[in-house]
Amino acid sequence: MRGVIIILYFDDDCIMCNTFAKTIVRLDRKERIHFASIKELDDILPEEIDSVVYYSDDLYMKSDAVIEVMNDATGTKIFSIFKAVPVCFRNRLYQFIARNRYRLNRGDACEINPAVRKRIISSEGSK
Repeated sequence: MRGVIIILYFDDDCIMCNTFAKTIVRLDRKERIHFASIKELDDILPEEIDSVVYYSDDLYMKSDAVIEVMNDATGTKIFSIFKAVPVCFRNRLYQFIARNRYRLNRGDACEINPAVRKRIISSEGSK
């Protein structure tokens, strides 16, 4: 995928999403994956997609986004094993987590990790 910009769009106001982005930075030793705020896709995506979207060779949403970004970050296809679970079940679990993710914040301010901030390709939505 030489020359292709790979982007993980995530909710930069969410502690859980920021932790996930930090994990991707740690796993992506080749530094191929960049980050942007999911807010940049507000006028493009359906409203129910508000936490993680992944763009690499295609556009992935919900559980597929998590699986694909983990595969790319690790340089393996090991996470594809989760595709054996029907997408309707994977996405229900994903949506349950996405709906409840702000409960983890407990009013805390969410600061983007410096390692993630270094790979943000847009200033819009970053703190």
